[in-house]
Amino acid sequence: MQLTIKNLSKTYPNGVQALKNVSLTIDKGMFGLLGQNGAGKSTLMRSIATLQDVEQGTINFNGIDVIKQPEELRKVLGYLPQEFGVYPNVSAEELLLHIADMRGITNRGERKEQVAALLQKVNLYDVRKKNLDSYSGGMKQRFQKV
Repeated sequence: MQLTIKNLSKTYPNGVQALKNVSLTIDKGMFGLLGQNGAGKSTLMRSIATLQDVEQGTINFNGIDVIKQPEELRKVLGYLPQEFGVYPNVSAEELLLHIADMRGITNRGERKEQVAALLQKVNLYDVRKKNLDSYSGGMKQRFQKV
């Protein structure tokens, strides 16, 4: 397993250059990304995860050209940001049922069963009807793992 980034650059519309010719190779293992606020850590991660475009450079993960084949990367990548955007006034159960429907699980019973199993797995089944904005930080992190 290998991630290779070459000459990656990203400038935001407001003129902030978040990445400038970033190049690195990461082999199999666990790594951390450290830097000051504004150093470009989140920009780099969002770019790798195909959540935003870059102006130049290449990203290759195990033979997948991430920039040209984002859908292929999304099949194998899990990304858990520090903050995640969800509808705060929706319950965990409602949101997951909606996502399951969008993913093609059309049988209502099957959808409910899969959502219940996921919420049990992350120990949120008992609070499945509560709005996500009422969850603690730890509960939100567990919900993101679903």
